[in-house]
Amino acid sequence: MTVLKPFRSRLIVRVGAMSLALLACKHAKQVSAPNTPVAALAPTTEVAKAPERVYPEPPTPGQPKPVNFPEIQEFRLANGLDVYLVENHEVPVVSVQLVVKAGTMDERYLADFTAAMLAEGTKSRPKAAIDDAIEQVGGELASNAGVHTSQIDVRTLRRDLELGLGLLADEAMNPAFPDAALEKLKKQAKTALDLAKSQPAELAETLFGMVAYPDGHPYGRPFAKPEEIDAIRVDSLKAFHAQFYRPNNAFLILSGDITRQDAQPVVEKALGKWAHIDEKSIPPNPLNKFTRYTLPEGLVFHIVDRPASAQSEIIVGNLAIARNHPEWIKLEVSNSILGGGASGRLFTDIREVRGLTYGIYSSLSDGQAPGTFKIATRTKTKQTEDMIKGIFEHIEKIRTTDPSDKEFETVVRKLVGSFPLQIETASDIAAKVSKVLTYNLPRDYWKNYRDSVLQVKRSDVKQVASKYVHAVPHVVIIGKADKIEKPLRKAYPEAKIVKYDTDLKRIEG
Repeated sequence: MTVLKPFRSRLIVRVGAMSLALLACKHAKQVSAPNTPVAALAPTTEVAKAPERVYPEPPTPGQPKPVNFPEIQEFRLANGLDVYLVENHEVPVVSVQLVVKAGTMDERYLADFTAAMLAEGTKSRPKAAIDDAIEQVGGELASNAGVHTSQIDVRTLRRDLELGLGLLADEAMNPAFPDAALEKLKKQAKTALDLAKSQPAELAETLFGMVAYPDGHPYGRPFAKPEEIDAIRVDSLKAFHAQFYRPNNAFLILSGDITRQDAQPVVEKALGKWAHIDEKSIPPNPLNKFTRYTLPEGLVFHIVDRPASAQSEIIVGNLAIARNHPEWIKLEVSNSILGGGASGRLFTDIREVRGLTYGIYSSLSDGQAPGTFKIATRTKTKQTEDMIKGIFEHIEKIRTTDPSDKEFETVVRKLVGSFPLQIETASDIAAKVSKVLTYNLPRDYWKNYRDSVLQVKRSDVKQVASKYVHAVPHVVIIGKADKIEKPLRKAYPEAKIVKYDTDLKRIEG
């Protein structure tokens, strides 16, 4: 990695040059010939050194200010729609999320396309009319599909809530599913698929999921095939919508300048006529059939041969715990110490000391089933083996060594201190409530979050890391296989190497 010289060094060089020039002018009369070397013009006195700068330690952070996550109020419509409301009257804005309990884990492209098509017009309003109506009041209306859920979001001033909810309800209950819009989405999806296969980071993420999870698991799917996208029809989207977009398979969150007394009649008017479905007709969670997860028995390097790569893209990690696991917050603290930011061990050592990369971080993924712990980075091809070695050293250290008092306290204060920034707006609060409901967290999870972080002990860091950060992880590398393979075989002779092409198909031999 090329290291730029500090600006201060360049400044000293320039000042030195100026000093020589001034001295040359001062002693110009002593010069006997115009070609006298500069080195001969030595100053008669020493130049005084600039005093060294002293950087004082930053002040010790004070105690965190109290933050009260608002109470979650609940009521249910006759059709089975659960409604959750959190009041925040600081600004006259209301954020609304209608969350459907179906996402890409149920049907990858059907979930994506159905959510996208909701914005393409309804049986009573064309797309242009919907866009114009929400823009006229300065509001926002959007729909999307995630892994576990799909949702429609609307954000308006308090006075325009009835309009916003009406538009949201119309999209949820009466989508038109125009054929032309579907064809456009299919073209975009195939373009995105081609782009993903050309991006080292996307290749690494996709392959990591494939090797970490059992075959067929919704969290570890391979790339789709273009013909799978072409096969999607409007009838398929209508069937997906009819099966999952039902009030007793959804919940509604209102956050902001609204009370339950004011909200209930508006919600009843907008969504009270939404027809429910027999719950037996709703397919079970597809994660339920995966009851056994296995870890690698030995070290395997999964290498995607990409000859055009200028560097190696690397992910190292393993299956960890589900989002509602009782030790999640402890593992969150441990992960933050290891690689949760620029102050983490990985960044300060692998980047700042060893100079192997511009960035390296570790993370935990949310999941209703076990999520993942992973370390992601990139480095020069010739430094791949050094990078792997450095990562393994830090995995061993976090598993076997308690953190220092300073790094532990720094991370705890960071997590506690940054939490208020995560709940500044009505939309932020609605998203937190949605996470509670999606991952089956306790209703008071966010109210008690900071206290839960403060209850983590320094000894917990090593204890949870030894359980959920594994000594034999999955290793995925995207890069020049012919340059990467030989050093890895020499450094890790017992390891197995599996190679893939950029479609993530195994290369035999």
